[in-house]
Amino acid sequence: MMSNIRRLLVLCLCAALLAAAAGCGSSPPEKETPKTGKPVADRVEEKPAEPEYATGLVVGLAPLTVMTVESGPKSVELMPPDGKRLFVNDLYAHKNFIFDADSYALLKVIPLPDEPVEADFTSDGRFAWVSLYNSAKVLVVDTQAGAVVGEVPTGSIPKEVAVSPDDRWVYVANWDSNTVTVIDAKARARLKDVPVSGTPRGMYFAPGGDFAYVCIMGGSTLTEVDVAAGHVVSRQIQCGSNPRHVVGSRDGSVLYVSNNSPGTVTLVDRKAGLVQATIKVGSQARTITLTPDGRYIFVCNYGEGKPGVGTVGCVDLQARAQVFTVPASMPIGIATSATGDRLFISNYAPPQVTVMQIQRQ
Repeated sequence: MMSNIRRLLVLCLCAALLAAAAGCGSSPPEKETPKTGKPVADRVEEKPAEPEYATGLVVGLAPLTVMTVESGPKSVELMPPDGKRLFVNDLYAHKNFIFDADSYALLKVIPLPDEPVEADFTSDGRFAWVSLYNSAKVLVVDTQAGAVVGEVPTGSIPKEVAVSPDDRWVYVANWDSNTVTVIDAKARARLKDVPVSGTPRGMYFAPGGDFAYVCIMGGSTLTEVDVAAGHVVSRQIQCGSNPRHVVGSRDGSVLYVSNNSPGTVTLVDRKAGLVQATIKVGSQARTITLTPDGRYIFVCNYGEGKPGVGTVGCVDLQARAQVFTVPASMPIGIATSATGDRLFISNYAPPQVTVMQIQRQ
């Protein structure tokens, strides 16, 4: 009798367990994604981020406004970290001007003891390193205080200045000494002078900061300086006659070089050290600037056959051609806004910075 009761209890228990299992199976558990662990039903498809700069086909330039300075603005620079300020080296006025890049309001005027030529900045934009044409030195300018806070000696007639990506080194191209001065930025001290084969002008640090490239305007090469090996010349790279200015592609793989005498822009494979293309632009190609989307270069064609007459040219890097020019009065320096929608052009005469809208389709 007891045996039968036990069998009945076991059968009832099994039936109950089977029913429970069947009930659980009627509503399958939610599946989890392998990466997030979130239910599939809750996952939202992510849209690709919109670029923070203008894109599209460039079809022209339109004047927006003019920012007046005093006398002979040599260069105009977009200031880090966000490009919301403009820094102008006013050569003959012996001053730096800082403008708001969006409102164009004048923020600071900084008096200097001599003629400023070029500048580069610490990555936070707090300090500017400014070359002085006649004084064989560079100044350290506190851009917040609006004051000179230091100086370091260089070679004769310093022009281009380049700060390494890690803020550790400052390179200065000495026009009259055929050298590049290497400065320890933290110590604010001259470390050494690197001899080069001719007149140095434009300079560019590779993104990793391990190499620097110097335009030899008195020749036809870029001098590659091995920074990591102790600031020594590692090779000469052919780039076209009379190179003046150099900028790098967004990833640093291609160097874009303006060649003053022939009026060209050369594309150089940085690691291979080989010319990819040579693009004819205007006469006396000077400063160049790359748009944030990496497709266009704008170039200051300083002279177009008549004194005081020049153009700004637009180079389409996909077409590898200068696609149009617009008139500009003695354009010498140029910068693209951080959003890629405007150009800032320093004009020797009349002394001003012209702002132009980059028109796109």
